[in-house]
Amino acid sequence: MTSREAASAEDERLVLEIVDSVEARRGATPRAAVILAGGIAAGKTRTAERVAEHLRDRGLSVGGILAPRRLEGGVTVGYNVVNLLTGEERGFAEPTPPGRPVGRFFVRPEALRFARAAVHRAAEECDVVFVDEVGRWELDGGGHAESVRELTASSAVAVLLVREAFVDDVIATFGLQGADVFRLAPRRPDRETGPVAETLWSMVDGIEFPLFVTLGSDGFPQSRPMDLVLREGRTLWFATSRASRKAQQIGEHPEVTVLFVDTDRFNYAAFHGIARLVEDPERRARLWHEEWRDDWPQGPEDPDYILVRVDGVRGHVLRGPGEESGEIDLVGT
Repeated sequence: MTSREAASAEDERLVLEIVDSVEARRGATPRAAVILAGGIAAGKTRTAERVAEHLRDRGLSVGGILAPRRLEGGVTVGYNVVNLLTGEERGFAEPTPPGRPVGRFFVRPEALRFARAAVHRAAEECDVVFVDEVGRWELDGGGHAESVRELTASSAVAVLLVREAFVDDVIATFGLQGADVFRLAPRRPDRETGPVAETLWSMVDGIEFPLFVTLGSDGFPQSRPMDLVLREGRTLWFATSRASRKAQQIGEHPEVTVLFVDTDRFNYAAFHGIARLVEDPERRARLWHEEWRDDWPQGPEDPDYILVRVDGVRGHVLRGPGEESGEIDLVGT
């Protein structure tokens, strides 16, 4: 048996384990949920598609939503959303506005309504309901959060696709103690990206509050946790106070480091880049979050509210104690 055949056989065994878990949950009290966990491009959606196929073959009705990626030249350019009960499909997340920024994409409001309606109907009519995916937005009460709560209160078995970094928080937030969690091994990265880039972007997209490091006037680095508002390719966006020390330091020394640390796995990624303050009123309004109003009472028009743009120059990653490390040139990628 070749390594590819062995990997395929192992994948099929995992799919059947998930299917058996879903069937067992139908008779359990409480049902809790089945969670498919994995990193970016780990194959969660494709695995869920195969699980759904097996469940239908066993006579179960399947509904809910999956969000397959759209690829161009091996690069993710957006996500669709598919209603598993009807087969209808919509564009869900696009690389450009309008929409709510999530990571480096913008979720269309009409597509989110389509997704919510699909889960609502499936929770009433189906044996098994998928939601792809549950992450940072849902933990903050947005996105599919309402649908997940409705689903877990129904008689259907919930199958939730969750980024690995958010599994524990999803379980705690939605009361899913006792859920069966199936972790997908990372896929081998494409040659065009490579393991360093794969790890870098996985950590950037999975860690909400990195350390933002600037150079102080005394010559020593100064760091503070900051909320990563948006990633657009190799550009990171943050919000800050115009009067803050970091704003002054960026003006004097625009070379900064954004450090992403995963203490559970001893992984870290350093994003080195050039920072600048951005005045653009349209972008300030688009990236505004209402929970910031305590800091900026006048909202996006507050004169103290300003955006920080960091354009990547170089990335460095270290995976686990004694594991591989490397650098990637971000200029022009």
